[in-house]
Amino acid sequence: MSRFVQGDEQPLRGSLPSVPAARQTLSRIAVLPQETLEHGAYYAGKLSDTPATARWHAGKRRFVLAEFALGQQRVRSVAHVDESGMGERFAPMSKTDPKSSYHVSDYALETAG
Repeated sequence: MSRFVQGDEQPLRGSLPSVPAARQTLSRIAVLPQETLEHGAYYAGKLSDTPATARWHAGKRRFVLAEFALGQQRVRSVAHVDESGMGERFAPMSKTDPKSSYHVSDYALETAG
């Protein structure tokens, strides 16, 4: 069994913030509640601490966003910051028009995550 250890052979403890901790950090900003979001609309906000633009899928209750990694575009989905569970969360702050680099096609919206 492998494990991660610090220099003094003590087990390395995870440093990922819990969802409530992430929500507390984002509580200082005005987060739009899920009930006010429109299906297919784009929202500017924060993905963890990074500014991002994402498209809302009301049926799946997920944000779909486009990212560039290693020279390729990748589409993925993340939950609203108020949702419970593990993983990254998106905090929508305002409705916006997408720039071409943030555009998520209708196909990607329906098939992501």
